[in-house]
Amino acid sequence: MAIVETQKPKIRIPSDIKKDSIIEVKVKIDHPMESGLRKDRETKKPIPKHTLEKMVVYYGGEQISEFELSPGLSENPLIGFKIKAAKSAPLKVSMTCSEGNKFEETVEIKIG
Repeated sequence: MAIVETQKPKIRIPSDIKKDSIIEVKVKIDHPMESGLRKDRETKKPIPKHTLEKMVVYYGGEQISEFELSPGLSENPLIGFKIKAAKSAPLKVSMTCSEGNKFEETVEIKIG
């Protein structure tokens, strides 16, 4: 069984953003998303739970959204959501997993 090393999320936003437009944000993270219900095929031992549990989004230093994530997410999930681009400011995504690890990334929203 290959072990997937979790890395910080990758955030994709449009390159040309107009003030007050609604933009789609896509967050991709390499994560194994093990529910704890599967067994290793060779050893027959349970594979420990290792899931993403929460994603918090900050825009301009202010929390704008919080997502409760479930073990039903696929391995290496891609999560999309929309926000109103009201100003040029940093957009930060913070994710926590069942092991207590935190993964963060920030991109700059630039109003053109």
